[in-house]
Amino acid sequence: MRYLPSTISTLAKFIWRFRVLVVLFLLIIPAFQDLLHPGFFPMHDDLQVFRLFQVDKCFHDGQLPCRWVPDAGFGYGYPLMEFYPPMPYYPMELLVLLGFGFFWPVKIIFALAFIFSALGMYLLAKEFFGPWGGLIASVLYTYSPYHSVDIYVRGALNEAWGMVWFPFVILYIYRLIVKEKNHRNFIFLSLALALQITSHNVMTMVFAPSAIIWALFWLWRSRKVLPLRDLILAGLFGVGLAAFFFIPVVLEQRYVHVDSMTVGYFNYLAHFADLKQLFTSRFWGYGGSTWGPEDGMSFAIGLIQWVGALLVAGVAAYRLLFWRKWVAGPRRGRSIKSHSINLSILMAVAFGFAYAFLSHGRSVEIWKVIPLLQYAQFPWRLVALIVFYFSFASGYLATLTLPKILKPTLLTILILGTILWNVQFFHVERHTRITLAEKLSGLAWENQVTGGIFDYLPRSAPKPPGAPAFTIPLFTQGYGGILNYRSGTNWLYFDALVSSSSAKVMLPLYTFPGLVTKVDSQKVTTEIDPDLGRVVVTLESGPHHVDSKIGYTAVRLFSDLLTLFSLLVLIKLISHDR
Repeated sequence: MRYLPSTISTLAKFIWRFRVLVVLFLLIIPAFQDLLHPGFFPMHDDLQVFRLFQVDKCFHDGQLPCRWVPDAGFGYGYPLMEFYPPMPYYPMELLVLLGFGFFWPVKIIFALAFIFSALGMYLLAKEFFGPWGGLIASVLYTYSPYHSVDIYVRGALNEAWGMVWFPFVILYIYRLIVKEKNHRNFIFLSLALALQITSHNVMTMVFAPSAIIWALFWLWRSRKVLPLRDLILAGLFGVGLAAFFFIPVVLEQRYVHVDSMTVGYFNYLAHFADLKQLFTSRFWGYGGSTWGPEDGMSFAIGLIQWVGALLVAGVAAYRLLFWRKWVAGPRRGRSIKSHSINLSILMAVAFGFAYAFLSHGRSVEIWKVIPLLQYAQFPWRLVALIVFYFSFASGYLATLTLPKILKPTLLTILILGTILWNVQFFHVERHTRITLAEKLSGLAWENQVTGGIFDYLPRSAPKPPGAPAFTIPLFTQGYGGILNYRSGTNWLYFDALVSSSSAKVMLPLYTFPGLVTKVDSQKVTTEIDPDLGRVVVTLESGPHHVDSKIGYTAVRLFSDLLTLFSLLVLIKLISHDR
């Protein structure tokens, strides 16, 4: 008992030191508390548990990084995790290994997406507007209706984590340019870029132009040239850390079907939002996006978010025209001209409205002339960036000159009002009770192994399979038997006894670059099944041992080695910084 007062005192000092972050955490609990209930919940992208199950199989099979998943493609497997951003799945796999099962890791990572996006926005806005500005921006970012849509309606885990890294990237671009040279800013920017790329490569693509303009703006305002070198090196280092994913996506995409991702339901033309949906609608639903304005889900930015952005834009414009005084930097001992911040606020609001325009049907000509943009599939997906820039800019409200007592009162009302106005949207449609066995069996299993079946299907397959993969290799010509068949995530082997003069055996595996097939330990050339692109091997009469594996290509090997080298450099930089 004698240690109790000391423990309480230490805890109290810790809480007081981080009191603003503690308050922020308490404020955002209502955003994710519904995820903490037992059971699971329905979502549009109801493949999160399945993908995690596949990554877990890869881990136990020694396939790291996971690229070829064994059960997708109706059981033939395909390179889903080579092209699907992997970042959230590795922390979830760690939770699986720690004994959390397969449902709780998904819900925990969803909840952490709320927490870390709030933290990132707080740190960014605090850098410019102080703690009150950080709280305002963070609460507005967290409680935007679209933030809830991403998680509770769409189940868009990767996009939710894409929203996490926006503020960190913008923050460390600024710090690397404006602050004194610091290895930590370089390291954190590189890490944020790598995590952004591996969380959602499409959102990274549409975010990049505004981030580059932001960097050029602060290079211009700081009148420094040297930080440009550091920015380029940080960008290259970030790509190096993400190389295991990013380089194969760019260089090996031609080996898989991606055309299905921009046609039919996924054609961008069917998914523009109108002004009412973006700015004034309070509609809430768990349905889907359809042609026209009668969608079953919300695309709302949030009333307080865009009104706040307009208000601060007016204030910043006024101050820019009439003020030229200096303001103190955020506890850094340096000062920044107020008109630089005013300009940056106007720029952030302009970014928000630019993305709002791209979300609206009037921007269709831009989408037509930029083919890469079409891989975003849903123009309303850019609402994530509108919310980001509007929420950040709204933190500027904390700089308004108000009476000493009135200011914290009004800002508190704004923060609590935002939560009360939007918290009704932050809940699941319904809680469901389901076991892992139920999730991964029967019709539910069939829906998952065929979900998005044409996305990233190897081009050797002219069409997706219409039936489950056969369980052992088949003789398509000649006669014989199959013994000792075994398979893993990206490999299989068996013994074949051919009783005819020769035979052709079809494997339950797609042909894909990196395939190596050996007969009696000798590498052989295989054929491609013209129907579905499966591997066909020719065997002579007699007993044979066959093994086949989807392994490395030069691109994959180089990418993994580059990431490994970058990780070693990162460790060296961190140790040097200490």
